Amino acid sequence: MNFRRTIKYYWLKFRRLQGSPQKLAWGMALGVFIGVTPTVPFHTVGALTLAAILRISPVTTYLGIWVMNPVTMAPLYLLAYKVGELVLLKDAPLALPEVYNFQTMMDLLWRGGLALQVGGLIIALPPAIISYFLTLWLVQRYRRQKAKQAAGVLRLSQNPPEPAGPEA
Repeated sequence: MNFRRTIKYYWLKFRRLQGSPQKLAWGMALGVFIGVTPTVPFHTVGALTLAAILRISPVTTYLGIWVMNPVTMAPLYLLAYKVGELVLLKDAPLALPEVYNFQTMMDLLWRGGLALQVGGLIIALPPAIISYFLTLWLVQRYRRQKAKQAAGVLRLSQNPPEPAGPEA
């Protein structure tokens, strides 16, 4: 399956979703937020659990998770770490310890992991907010166009054309 066909498939799936535009948009925002955070093994489980608890669209939540994929993973993790380092470790940046023992390695992992998670939360907010408003706009626009088309068809079916020719 090529990339273009996959995108078209998910676009068609997205267009057919039922539910309020706000719930669909909240689902996408949640999925994007969780997708950007560095919690890869727990993305799907966490996002779908939160979608069920918050009663928002699990389908758009799942679609939003795909912002994190093998292509975007390394740059997003690096950015998340750098932002977390800027916020948390500005006075004492991480460095390899002089003595390797369990305590120094755990401290290194703790500080590095904390910087990664905090940075991930910070960088996840803007794309989540943007995806909410973009999804809301797309759903509302699509549904307005669909309603216009349906009204046009209804108007045509209620006013049949005058018969032309010998039957008239």
